[in-house]
Amino acid sequence: MRRLLHVDPLDGYPADIGRWLWALEDARRITRRAVDGLDVATLDWRGPDGSENSIGSLLYHVAGVEMGWLFIDVLGREFPPEVEADLPFEAWTEGRMTHVAGVSLEEHLGRLERTRRVFLDHVRRMDLAEFRRVLAPENEDYEITPEWVVYHLVEHEIGHAYQMRSLKRRAATHLGGAGR
Repeated sequence: MRRLLHVDPLDGYPADIGRWLWALEDARRITRRAVDGLDVATLDWRGPDGSENSIGSLLYHVAGVEMGWLFIDVLGREFPPEVEADLPFEAWTEGRMTHVAGVSLEEHLGRLERTRRVFLDHVRRMDLAEFRRVLAPENEDYEITPEWVVYHLVEHEIGHAYQMRSLKRRAATHLGGAGR
């Protein structure tokens, strides 16, 4: 029996928007599979020499980037208090992604769920014309559309999901099979 591989637009959105959001949700499914069952030691592992971004830091980064594109670039405003509370760490420290340590997988996944809900709720308010409207974020040298932002978030999350898989595999060797 052959599997049918296809895109089903996310319910509650115009079809053209719903297809992009399906891809965004599919990227999140890939991320969740990559980190399923990981313990804090594996989430915090930074490579054999301690110089890499940890899986936990990458999970935090994915949520923060999604909120940054939505609020700063698309909506042109600061994070609301509930988003600010969910992202208590600075994004960057000394030019590097901040190391987010000692956070459970459940907490990371909860953050990703909450920030995704915020993103989807804001996109739900857009019609197709607004989704494709060109925006010029303040103090930036680019113009974007919300549609391009969703494309970029898919690309961004998939890249980090594969990075997380690599870290998970290598951590299992270095941490003596820990992780699950």
